[in-house]
Amino acid sequence: MRSTLKKYWAIHGIPLLLSVPLGLLAVGATHYASWLPGFYDGFLNRQRPEFIYTFTTEGIPALIITLSVAGGMAALFWMTGFILGFFRKSWALFWLRTGYVASYLLALLYIFGVFRVTGLIFEKGLKLVGGITPNALQVFYWRYDLIWPVILLSGVIAVLHVISWRRRTLDIYTGYHEEKTAAGDRIIENLRTHGKDPRFRKSIISSVLLHLSVIIIIPWLAQFGGCIEKYAIPEGDGNPVIGYVKLVKPKKKPQKRLVLNPKSAISFHIPTVDESELEKEVEETTRLTYETDAASVHRPGVTGKRGGWPGGMKNAVVRFIRLEYDGDNWNDGMDNISRADMNFLDEFKKVTGFKVASHGESHAIRLLDDYPNGFAPPFVYMTGSGRINVAPRDIEILRKYLMDGGMLFADCGSEQWDRSFRTFVQALFPGEPLLVIPDDDPIYQMPFAFENGAPPFWHHGGAQALGIKRGRRWAVYYHPGDMNDAWKIGHSGMSPELTRRAYQLGVNIVFHAFTHYLEATRKYRK
Repeated sequence: MRSTLKKYWAIHGIPLLLSVPLGLLAVGATHYASWLPGFYDGFLNRQRPEFIYTFTTEGIPALIITLSVAGGMAALFWMTGFILGFFRKSWALFWLRTGYVASYLLALLYIFGVFRVTGLIFEKGLKLVGGITPNALQVFYWRYDLIWPVILLSGVIAVLHVISWRRRTLDIYTGYHEEKTAAGDRIIENLRTHGKDPRFRKSIISSVLLHLSVIIIIPWLAQFGGCIEKYAIPEGDGNPVIGYVKLVKPKKKPQKRLVLNPKSAISFHIPTVDESELEKEVEETTRLTYETDAASVHRPGVTGKRGGWPGGMKNAVVRFIRLEYDGDNWNDGMDNISRADMNFLDEFKKVTGFKVASHGESHAIRLLDDYPNGFAPPFVYMTGSGRINVAPRDIEILRKYLMDGGMLFADCGSEQWDRSFRTFVQALFPGEPLLVIPDDDPIYQMPFAFENGAPPFWHHGGAQALGIKRGRRWAVYYHPGDMNDAWKIGHSGMSPELTRRAYQLGVNIVFHAFTHYLEATRKYRK
């Protein structure tokens, strides 16, 4: 049985292994070769005039066309290699190798293009849309994010290229066997035995792997997080509401009176609504506004009536955790360039005095099930611009987390995401529609006042914030206007006043989540 399978693999498996990757590359290259010029034009049209002028005069449009044409030609070679690779002839093997070489050349051209474009932006000090002028670190992250997939893919192609030079492969495609060792076998044998100086080779490999593990692999794996750290809310003493906000009555404007002749038998005084006793009573009970006292926001160690969270922990830090899922731009604005989450944490620290995390966090929905009871994140953040694809098991885990006191803080990045999120919420809470959050809801009163409810910002999914409530708390808070755009570096061109209000609204949401999570999970911490 084993000999039969081995023979079948030798005849059919190796051609399949060598050919199929080229077919996949051909499909991907065809798509991106036709997509790249349109994407570049759209990107350029959103930039500033000096940006457009520099790119045009420095030949970037020609580079984009060259990349597109080269991608199309490479796709032609790859598709030819894919089709002919199943024929066990020497000329078929030649086309396979031609496709491999084409992939190296296209990868080099792509890497050159990435360095050329990013280097030009940095050297000329060009400002991107939103007023962002990238620094050297941001350019490094751009290059890293854009290049590493191509290098990884080139490594896979290189392995296939070596296999194509093995004696077994040559025997299949030439139809006859030679005893002479092939080049591919010599390469593999050299790698297996570590060459003429195995000790030196092993030490070099060990050193490289150790550095890669510490610098790249371990931090990368930590992002996927099989392990989680319990979430602690900062400690304080006293009433967690008093000290945040004080109520003040607005001053009434003096009313003008019409007086012609005080001794006249005829009175020319016209009564106003303000003189009505009923109106005074209504104003007394309804016309109260909120004034934030930033100095009295929950500061660790503050005692008495000036607030705190009695159920919190000493030396805890406020963390911003976003959910990973299968969908476009689930991480929108949270990278090292835009820094939306870190900018918000910095502002939160400035306003409250709390310690905040030094880095952003993200993990899969399934990991919410791994937190100890009472020490899960009081809120998790979710955003994106495309479809939301979440497994049924993850939906169950997220629903349980929300029912146990957590909050889903959702922020819409596009009209498509708005439609997808509304469908997603129906899967989370079947039969429960998203409700408009009233302008006078407590979430808009502490610690900052929003007399008209949530500011609308970009209107991707409407002008009013929506949610799903459990008791006195909002288990889902959904802002349809892309709030995190205002948190990004450059604030996406938003006015300073709206940017300030976006930060303040975020503080209110976090305050609401912390306060009600501690109430809902008090039994676990006892």
